[in-house]
Amino acid sequence: MRYGALGWTVARILFGLFFIYAPILILIEFGGQHPPETVPAAARFTIALNDTGFMNPSLIAVLLIGGVAMLFDRSAPIGLILLGPPIFVIALFHWFLTHQYVWGSIWPLWAAALAWHYRPVFARLWERRPAAE
Repeated sequence: MRYGALGWTVARILFGLFFIYAPILILIEFGGQHPPETVPAAARFTIALNDTGFMNPSLIAVLLIGGVAMLFDRSAPIGLILLGPPIFVIALFHWFLTHQYVWGSIWPLWAAALAWHYRPVFARLWERRPAAE
């Protein structure tokens, strides 16, 4: 395996492992609820998510499925598609509510780099095919 391919493999697997680890930690340590936030705006947001009763289980399921998909090269593009919306919300949450700009920027940049690596797979989504006759 070339060094470049090894680097992409390590980046993909570490990315996936984080999105497996984080929801399991939330389930075990916080009982499936968001961890308490110290910034008032962030606390109100997480309380609202907790109060819905369905957002946290849905988010945990998507993060786990997306994280597991990232562990395998073949399913990594679907993992990126599944993780895209939560990563977008995580980034906005940290940029606008907690003001942790670095933490909010790591995940979308990492996802964008992996999406760039898998661009040939995603390019097929925009291919024009002749109409079936």
